[in-house]
Amino acid sequence: MAKSRYVTIMFVPDGGQNGREFRVRQWLLKSLVIGFAVLMVGIILFFAFYGQVLARAAMTDRLEAENERLLRYQYKVKLLEENLVQTREVVSRLVKLAGIDYEFAEFPSDSAIFAQLDNQASVIIARSNGTDFTVPSGLPVQGYVSQEFQIESPDKFHPGIDIACAEGTVVLSTASGEVLFAGEDEVYGMMLVIKHSDSISTVYGHNSELLVSRGDEVAAGSRIALSGNTGKSTAPHLHYEIRLHDEPINPMEQ
Repeated sequence: MAKSRYVTIMFVPDGGQNGREFRVRQWLLKSLVIGFAVLMVGIILFFAFYGQVLARAAMTDRLEAENERLLRYQYKVKLLEENLVQTREVVSRLVKLAGIDYEFAEFPSDSAIFAQLDNQASVIIARSNGTDFTVPSGLPVQGYVSQEFQIESPDKFHPGIDIACAEGTVVLSTASGEVLFAGEDEVYGMMLVIKHSDSISTVYGHNSELLVSRGDEVAAGSRIALSGNTGKSTAPHLHYEIRLHDEPINPMEQ
């Protein structure tokens, strides 16, 4: 018996007597099934990689904006360096005219500057193995400590630490709690204050964007802000404080 080259497809309405049938060549039906399968796989792959494409595009835009800011900073630093050289020359002439024996220290080389940066304390995001997530632990961003905690002297009072990092770096909550304040501050710029218990709170300052609002409940390690350069700030960084009974304590010791 010869093998049929056709496939019969019947459509029978529910409860009806008259139906329809179609005869389709086997090769055509197989082609349609394969084509549909390829189309579905293509759609799945498209949506799987579409998010990555959007993320990379957003990252490219952010890098371009950061590059423009760095170019502006570089131009300003160059002007400051030129002005400093001219000022040194004028002061040197005045010192000689006054008969004072004084010499300026030489500018450090780039290698010496980078060596000094390498010796700065780097910080990482890490939590202790404790189970109480209402107690701040670790640090909210990765970067370098540009200014340390200091409360001994009123002249150099700094109730937290400054962590130098690129603008737009994700800031994480160091403990779970409730957002007490989310808004603009004259000194700390875009600032967050999170209450973790009746006695402990944390402060995150100089952000470029806040991702939570007052009254929100946040979990330990959740995204709460993007670091920035708002308020009284000379360079992109995050100001981070821990307050115990409204008194600042050193975050590096927690």
